Amino acid sequence: MIFRPHEVIQFVYFPVTAIIAMEIDISDGTSAEIVLIGKEGMVGSGVMGGNQNFSRARVKFSGLAYKLPLTVFQSELSQDHAFLKIWMAVTRQMILQIAMPTVCSSKHSNEQQVIRWLMNTLDKTQGRVLQVTHQEIADTLGIRRESVTLTAGKLSQEGLLEVSRGQLRILDRPQLEARACECYRVMNPALKH
Repeated sequence: MIFRPHEVIQFVYFPVTAIIAMEIDISDGTSAEIVLIGKEGMVGSGVMGGNQNFSRARVKFSGLAYKLPLTVFQSELSQDHAFLKIWMAVTRQMILQIAMPTVCSSKHSNEQQVIRWLMNTLDKTQGRVLQVTHQEIADTLGIRRESVTLTAGKLSQEGLLEVSRGQLRILDRPQLEARACECYRVMNPALKH
């Protein structure tokens, strides 16, 4: 756990190989994932209007990250125009990552949503293996675990990924990417449309 809701934020984190989940607590005692942040972003900078956070930040996939005091981060933003532009671009990308799953869930099949999630999550790492259960993917996407299991099984039969307990290994990334819905390409403008 990096920080909890309503805690005073003192550091900004820049994931390198780690992926950090931003989550919001629900009144029933559970939490909902709102965005995954990897090497493309930063965690803790959303408190620029104050230093108290509304969400939880938790390491989803372990790895390396840099840590910078929030005061240093804020000072650099006020003094360095180029740094401010980078922060604004990262913030725009995070807003897109939060908004796009809503569009995807209303317009695309469960299979397409699972593939989009896999591709986006892999883009945040430097590997081909995700330590994740079908239930965790289902909870994140708001679909049934059985749908994730059926999709993973189908993709496995087609030779696109290897499924084992609590782990997914990507075997054919180009083919998997080709199967992703346009939401994946919208969220990753460097890809050809």
